[in-house]
Amino acid sequence: MLDVDGVVVTGRPADGAHWSTGLDHDLGVSLERLQDLVFRPYWSDIVTGRRGLRAVLDRCWPEMCCAVSVDDFLTYWFETDARLDLQVLADAAELRSAGMAVCFATNQEPLRARYLWEDVGLKDHADMMLHSADLGVAKPDAGFFAACEARCGFSKTEIVFVDDTPANVESAIRAGWRAGMWTGEERLGGLIDRI
Repeated sequence: MLDVDGVVVTGRPADGAHWSTGLDHDLGVSLERLQDLVFRPYWSDIVTGRRGLRAVLDRCWPEMCCAVSVDDFLTYWFETDARLDLQVLADAAELRSAGMAVCFATNQEPLRARYLWEDVGLKDHADMMLHSADLGVAKPDAGFFAACEARCGFSKTEIVFVDDTPANVESAIRAGWRAGMWTGEERLGGLIDRI
């Protein structure tokens, strides 16, 4: 089980910077207003499937006072947050060719999850993607790991989990998974061998 953002997807395609780095310059959208109006009040509900991202944006967008549409913003976000770590994907392909199932286990809302899976092509690199909005619970909540087990069909003793967020790694270990912290400083296979 691999986390997506920070492990497989690593920022802007051009340079790896955070997707919002040029948001104000490129679209005239204030990240601080976006945080205040959308992400801080609603992200927990969005990422666990209790609210739809599009519905929240449609509701909040008039207060954003920007010239671009919600569709333009979503296109920019998704396309600008889609740099793939090709070495991680190559390492995952080696694991798959050796008979190991590779699954993505990620905190995502459905629109971006679908974009990453279909349009970016993560479907070509894994057996499945389990995401928080579909599961109804987000990492690091213990329920996320239980829901992943139920969906993937593997027992906790068969799962190896890699994530770049310490709280998620710690929660996975408490759930009985073997888990390791991704720093990007070693190859995926080496990290898995050490877990």
